[in-house]
Amino acid sequence: MAEACTVVGVRGSSETFPPGFGPQTYGESFADVYDRWYHDVTDAAGTARFLAERCVSPSVLELGVGTGRLVAELVGAGLDVVGVDSSLAMMRGPGAGPLRAVADISALPFRVGRRFGGAICAFNTLFNLPTAELQQLVLAETAAVTTGPIVVEALTGAALADADVQSLGISRLTSDSLVLAATVVDHDAQTVTGQHVDITPAGITLRPWHLRWTTPPQLDRMAAEVGLELAERYSDWNGSLYDQFSETHVSVYRH
Repeated sequence: MAEACTVVGVRGSSETFPPGFGPQTYGESFADVYDRWYHDVTDAAGTARFLAERCVSPSVLELGVGTGRLVAELVGAGLDVVGVDSSLAMMRGPGAGPLRAVADISALPFRVGRRFGGAICAFNTLFNLPTAELQQLVLAETAAVTTGPIVVEALTGAALADADVQSLGISRLTSDSLVLAATVVDHDAQTVTGQHVDITPAGITLRPWHLRWTTPPQLDRMAAEVGLELAERYSDWNGSLYDQFSETHVSVYRH
């Protein structure tokens, strides 16, 4: 399939972000370093195997495809990937093909009835949506165009629930660069607002980010509201046991 990119107006969530943030903020802030910083943040090969074993057809929707970190492994596992992301800067990455659309994942640019054999929302992508309502809308929009499983990978929120309200530390340190990470946690709102301060000989770059975490039980209730039910849950892509000590989860929802 020839590579193509369709730009669709991103809508529906700008007004719900904190001041200065929006749907494209993360992508614009991290696109130039994402592949270098996060290429091995999770098990891409394991992700592809997991999804290929469960999809009911090869056509897969990736929500928040970004630079295409997972695409090569997904294609290698025999899947046809359609990627959606709100950031054009991220979508310009070389791995984001073969077919991609720039759009808000809570407002998918597909007609109801276009059926994917499965969908994936990996590595906390769902938490980039700043409210529970928008996160539930992602599940609803995805359910409307997917016959197979909807797979979500995310933090459980357990560590964040106990995190300090404010923190500052070193994220990355090399001989020619220093990245400081500052975070502010709102436990009641279940949000984390952060800033990576990237210091190099060329100058200082600010890389802001914002997450609204949802616990697995909360996510299950959201899914139930849109006609989905939890079918499987593990602590990683290798099928490791999920329990109360798990800091991450891979959850499989089905109609």
